[in-house]
Amino acid sequence: MGGQELRILDQIRWLCNHGHSAWLLARKDSAIYHEAEYQKLPAYPIPIRGSVNPQAIFRLMQFVQSKKIDILDCHSASAASTAFVARLFTIPVVRTLHYDFETDTIHKYLLRYGSDHFITVAHWIADKLIKLKCADHSMVSIIPTGIDLNRFSPEIDKSSVRNEFNIPESTTVISAIAMIRPDKGHKYLIRAVDRIADVNNNIRVIIVGSATRNEYLDELKKEIAAIRHQDKVILAGFRQDIEKVIAASDVVVNSSIYEPRSQVIHQAFAMKKLVIASSAGGNKESIAHSKTGFLFYSENVESLSQTILSILGNNTEQIRERAYQLALSEHSIDTMMERTLNIYNKILKDKQSLHCVLLKKENINI
Repeated sequence: MGGQELRILDQIRWLCNHGHSAWLLARKDSAIYHEAEYQKLPAYPIPIRGSVNPQAIFRLMQFVQSKKIDILDCHSASAASTAFVARLFTIPVVRTLHYDFETDTIHKYLLRYGSDHFITVAHWIADKLIKLKCADHSMVSIIPTGIDLNRFSPEIDKSSVRNEFNIPESTTVISAIAMIRPDKGHKYLIRAVDRIADVNNNIRVIIVGSATRNEYLDELKKEIAAIRHQDKVILAGFRQDIEKVIAASDVVVNSSIYEPRSQVIHQAFAMKKLVIASSAGGNKESIAHSKTGFLFYSENVESLSQTILSILGNNTEQIRERAYQLALSEHSIDTMMERTLNIYNKILKDKQSLHCVLLKKENINI
């Protein structure tokens, strides 16, 4: 699972813990549904597919009526197309956009007429919505994904992951935490390893994440086999304890060639770790270069290696402290959900004033 799925589950958990009712609606065979069941979060199976599915629409409407749902928050195009029918029956629909979106006629129609409000994780996505006239400014809110500040804390012990991989305390650990697929740009970090290790041999690079396809992992292994300092790279696979990986790290790298908005960057901020990220997409919104972290030119191995080398051995305490304060003030899950809840409440009030059919409730069912 990636950041989108993790945000959805965090959102449901927060709402349930704060007196609201919330459910995940997803395919029963999906990874997010299995994870919701594992975490004992409310979930209801609906066969949502890439195109409109009459069975999915029927099950959705049954669920909406039986649970007296107040609002639907759709996190994918297929979910939004299914929820389009519910909106025809005055159920408000929020569309949360984690990524870029399709701009063909059908998708633009769904965007324009299938949503009461948009939540985007980054400004560039909001700007595109408005530019294409899929929404006006009043219908769009930018809310980056929030993080659990109790889980991602500077107090987390850094020794467990270092001990697991026999990494001495004196060794500089560079970590990359992301799903393994081409757009995450792992190959640029791997290709930078020789250049970095030739100057500073006391490093380890830990790559954490599962591959969305087996061939992506095979390609990454080929990249590692092609460098001289293969022993410096650790493929750690998927892990639930990424806070411990970040704690063990001196530098957290995001090498994506496409990045709507990275959760890991804000998680590292909250743990007072130095972040180096590509100049792709939302990374430029998350990082103020040389103030809260460092940016390198996307898809540029030389730029990445030189940026890493430039900070090794230097005092970055002020940069890390500024990033930490930013995480506390703007990127907590409480901040994200309070802003999200304000949008829900505003939509429900607007609907009441327009149609006088939705009652104000103490709890919001989502």
